[in-house]
Amino acid sequence: MQHVTTSLKSKLQQGKSIGGAWMMTVNPAFAEIASAVGLDFVVVDMEHGAIGLADLPGILRGFSRETTALVRVPSADPSLIARVLDRGAHGVMVPRVESVEIALEVARAAKFPPQGDRGLALPALRASAYGTNADYRNNANRDTLVIIQLESLNAMNLALEIGGLPEVDLVFVGPTDLSANLNLEGPDHFIELNQVIDAVVAKCKSAKIPVGIIPFAGRAIPELKQLGFQMIVAGSDVGFLRDSAVNLKKILDSN
Repeated sequence: MQHVTTSLKSKLQQGKSIGGAWMMTVNPAFAEIASAVGLDFVVVDMEHGAIGLADLPGILRGFSRETTALVRVPSADPSLIARVLDRGAHGVMVPRVESVEIALEVARAAKFPPQGDRGLALPALRASAYGTNADYRNNANRDTLVIIQLESLNAMNLALEIGGLPEVDLVFVGPTDLSANLNLEGPDHFIELNQVIDAVVAKCKSAKIPVGIIPFAGRAIPELKQLGFQMIVAGSDVGFLRDSAVNLKKILDSN
């Protein structure tokens, strides 16, 4: 665990971009495929996906090599954050954070004392190889990734304060929910939405705060990289399956 997450953090700190995808289904085959092809990370989605806490150990066993296992939890619940990390996630992504105080609470939930409040049950944790990894506690605070999602105008206005917390590794713009919050949904409002996003990203870039996003509002991956987004989550296992099925149907129906 430590080697993988340290590598990903190093890339962010060096200003490099990282890329991965969402995992929405319970089948660990996608984690295995992502690891085999060398994606930087996969975000295991417990917010919108069909994945529950009991599914995590089986999914996390599918990760290998240099692919980092991040878990998006449904909310900023400190007990859930700790339980996800106990099962072996390399980091957490937390949606709908609306204050610096909540961001700090999230970060503290992901860290052991004295930096945080995460409970100690090391001999029982999958994350510590069930107590056989004597270095786990010493390395976990350094290696665990904490990603805070910004999904409202209020949160975007706090990007520098939240992203500037030493315990936060990256802020992630949630453009879909942000567009709804700003009443700027749909292609007719892409220009206005992107203006809001670009202003915040420029400030974060100047402050050396890494920012992530999904391809959205008419923008593809190369443009997002050029704008300074360091983390790009593009596509999902469900999306890849759906698109392949749609394409197959077209081929089968063609003359």
